[in-house]
Amino acid sequence: MVQRYISSVEASNILGVNVSTIKRWADGGKLDCVTTAGGHRKFLMRHIAAFLNENVKYRSRLSVLPYESSDQRQLNQLILKRHILELKKIFLSKSMNGDRETCQHIMNGLYLSGCTLQDIYDDLLTPVLKKIGNKWFQGKLAIYEEHIATAVIQGCIHGLYSVLNESKRTLGLALCIGLRGELHEIPLSITEQILLDRGFDVINMGVNTPLEKIETLFTAAKPVRLYISSTVVKDANSVEGDLIKLFALANSCNTLIFLGGHGFEQVRLPRDVTYTILSNFHELVEN
Repeated sequence: MVQRYISSVEASNILGVNVSTIKRWADGGKLDCVTTAGGHRKFLMRHIAAFLNENVKYRSRLSVLPYESSDQRQLNQLILKRHILELKKIFLSKSMNGDRETCQHIMNGLYLSGCTLQDIYDDLLTPVLKKIGNKWFQGKLAIYEEHIATAVIQGCIHGLYSVLNESKRTLGLALCIGLRGELHEIPLSITEQILLDRGFDVINMGVNTPLEKIETLFTAAKPVRLYISSTVVKDANSVEGDLIKLFALANSCNTLIFLGGHGFEQVRLPRDVTYTILSNFHELVEN
């Protein structure tokens, strides 16, 4: 992913301090930065997020929007005060209108203001996705409108990677897999982000994962955790066969198994294997 560098002026606007303070923090190691060959300080949103994580008092000054209008000032306050109910309405409307910029500001701003990933995804994004799905199912949303909204949300999730704090601990490798026939990558991307935020290394194999020669991956990588996502099952027999194979490999490596998605309600799960079913992203953090 290409990451945009932020100037000292932009960083000062975001953190609500003057440029000389930004330069002093950067030179003193309080705020990480990248120094160009010409001696200019450049910042990533990850640097800003790490600074706010260590210096919570500056979150009250945070400006995640350029303040070009009263609407933007109002939205910034909703983000800082974490008024999720109002933000859900705005996020739903903006995503259906294809306004990724505003949606990205909301997600990034909530994270920078100290909101956890599981709160953002369980309390904001999941309800919005459900409303979009219900509107489409009820015929109140054209298929192209559903695609636009989903594309905006997927883009915002990927955009949040550039803001995530880099964990200083390593809890081992987690493997994320979407079974054959699975088409929805959003749950896997969110799972990957939360695991990275917790301190796991992650291999996200994506959706519709073929399992040929996957034994080699388990042998070489030795994952401590396996996360399997299934939202829709097209061929129950095929999915059940893949699960038997994955469960056997996980057991041979003492890998903990976690399942998420409504697809598992449509298949028979082995009774002689220990696994944990996750119903939301908060449970992903708690287990």
